[in-house]
Amino acid sequence: MTEFKPGDRAIANDAATIRDAAGGAIEIGIVLGSGLAPALGASFTRTAIPYARLGSLPFSPLPGHRGEALVGTWNGRRVLAFSGRVHLYQGFTPAHVTTAVRLAKAAGASSMILTNAAGALDPAYVAGDLMLIADHLNLTGHNPLLGDAVEQPFVDMADAYAARLRAIVRRHATDAHRLREGVYAGLLGPNYETPAEARYLRTIGGDAVGMSTVLETILARCLDMEVLGFSLVTNVVGAAETTHEEVMATAAQSAPRLADLIEKTLPEV
Repeated sequence: MTEFKPGDRAIANDAATIRDAAGGAIEIGIVLGSGLAPALGASFTRTAIPYARLGSLPFSPLPGHRGEALVGTWNGRRVLAFSGRVHLYQGFTPAHVTTAVRLAKAAGASSMILTNAAGALDPAYVAGDLMLIADHLNLTGHNPLLGDAVEQPFVDMADAYAARLRAIVRRHATDAHRLREGVYAGLLGPNYETPAEARYLRTIGGDAVGMSTVLETILARCLDMEVLGFSLVTNVVGAAETTHEEVMATAAQSAPRLADLIEKTLPEV
């Protein structure tokens, strides 16, 4: 495992840096998935803080992940957007991959918007669709609440992806956004799924599959944060060979629609 564990002092120091850059307490945290940095709208007035300047955030470069905390105002809300996340498959622990959530909470955020690039399991989906996450399957074999990580680990996940926030998104969505709603299956990765695995995931209720988000959601709910989740469908699992380059290209092409939907939703989050 990668040796890194963000401490409370490092989190507090970085939260102060972020609040100073934002001109006040953060209201909403956003985590951007692979290739989704373009999802930040042109109206997001922000300052980029490299992760190297933030002692609490682990980072290991991956294509499509910049390694910057973007701090500023977007559609009237103070936002902290993480452009780059780490993953279990890179050798990081559950504590590492959920640090962004802890930092956003310490900086003042009461809500998290989690985004990811995902493969479609539902045959009705096509590449470029947006999926509003209604629920998830945590199939990573990990949990950020294990041991003494938190004082109260018995977290109710019945409303993991807030029904209130999903209703707001649906109200603002148009046909042009190509919005669907479904269940996200979170796997360890890093390989893509076999045809048999894809059939299994579909059978147990998955509509899209990826390698992130579920642990972030669990910790956010533990911290009493509302969660809004989006998957950007980059491929249909099993339909053709999948490459990371194709995933990022599709994510970048579709990201402006995600940006527009997030921007319209922000004032009510």
